Amino acid sequence: MRTRQLLFTTGMLLLAACRKDAPVAPPAPTGPVTQAEINAWMLDSMRYFYLWNQELPAKADTDLLPQPYFYSLLHQPDPFSYLYNPDDPATVATSLYRNYGLDISVVQLPGTAAPVGVVKLVASGATLAKSKFSRGSYISRINDVPLTPDNAGELIARVLGEKKGRFTPATRSNNGFTDEAAVELTFAYPAESPVNVQLFTAAGKKVGYLYYNTFADRYNTDLINIFRNFVSNGVSELILDLRYNTGGSIAAAALMTALIADGVSEGSAFIQLSGNNRLGSYKMTFGETLAVPESGSPISFSALLPARLRLPRVYVLTGHQTISAAELVINNLKPYTNVIQVGATTYGKDKGAIVIRDQRSPKRIPWVMQPITYRLANANGQGGYTAGIPPQYAVDEMAVQPLPAIGAASDALIAKALALISGNARSAGSAPSVPVLYEAKPVINEMIIPRVK
Repeated sequence: MRTRQLLFTTGMLLLAACRKDAPVAPPAPTGPVTQAEINAWMLDSMRYFYLWNQELPAKADTDLLPQPYFYSLLHQPDPFSYLYNPDDPATVATSLYRNYGLDISVVQLPGTAAPVGVVKLVASGATLAKSKFSRGSYISRINDVPLTPDNAGELIARVLGEKKGRFTPATRSNNGFTDEAAVELTFAYPAESPVNVQLFTAAGKKVGYLYYNTFADRYNTDLINIFRNFVSNGVSELILDLRYNTGGSIAAAALMTALIADGVSEGSAFIQLSGNNRLGSYKMTFGETLAVPESGSPISFSALLPARLRLPRVYVLTGHQTISAAELVINNLKPYTNVIQVGATTYGKDKGAIVIRDQRSPKRIPWVMQPITYRLANANGQGGYTAGIPPQYAVDEMAVQPLPAIGAASDALIAKALALISGNARSAGSAPSVPVLYEAKPVINEMIIPRVK
């Protein structure tokens, strides 16, 4: 994290540093780290930064272990605040996609007798999984147990816990599926490429298509180059595919917004943040937000100028896995351009966190907290999308089976966007809906708010 990002020792130390009349902070503890010290550190920090700090207890519970204690402090419902120990992999969130390279949903396809798992994504770095599965593949069993909506969560939890699992590919035949040889996969952190770029033509217009499934600062230069290529190819319409984007960097979100929208300058407001009774509210401009990436070097607004499309509208493809920074981009584009949303309602995360870790030397407490700290709104003060952001055009991506490859014109969401661009959306046919009965839970990429106050 950059120096402007919030990395601090304890809430009490920060308070002492900020108030001239504050008493001198007590000396740093010595000796073995106790449970009481860890839990007091958590509670002091949460009192200052947590969005719902007025609900916190007066004293720390010294009996509970760190993770149970942290989660006992949270406002209900708050499914987003997070605690982990970087030195203990068992405390780090896992998911089927993050650790096996597969993202699946369980559906009941028309004309079939039993439900089946549909592979939506395969991570590019999941070598064995990629050799056996692709987007649109079917999985009938996990650990030799037939996959159903009722047992999918338990089966996935088991392979995550055991760090290995058998996944059975299946081919569709008549009114059912034929099992193939099971594939044994092992728990890992496979690499992925979050970008897919295509160029289409619709009604004589050049249409750029960008699939982007995580807002990560390490791809900011790649994004600029992609948009420079769009500009050089005369792209006048853009389809931005965020259907599986689970969030990430606020700086990358500002960069994406500035590359797309017209009427934006370095000093234009990008985001409004509203914190608790201690932190208050403030705005960040595009320039200020670009200056505080979570990793790597900041990118100046002027560096974006040759790559900006300056579009009067953008077509955004969404789903239930469109989360956090991805939702922020949709909401924060709206003051500057017309957002035409196609797909399904987004997840509904309109809040951001800060990072709290022990920065002392030597460090005493290994735990890292990411408590929700701010409500988020766009330049016009619009936010509050806790129920998700609904599309103007509801389209079921499962309606086209098997699922086409990412970026294919036959994909249900892309086809709808192209039809809208062509002006013949009414005449475009639609296949029967295929309801998702179970969806593998994603790991949300928390949007970290930098300290600029």
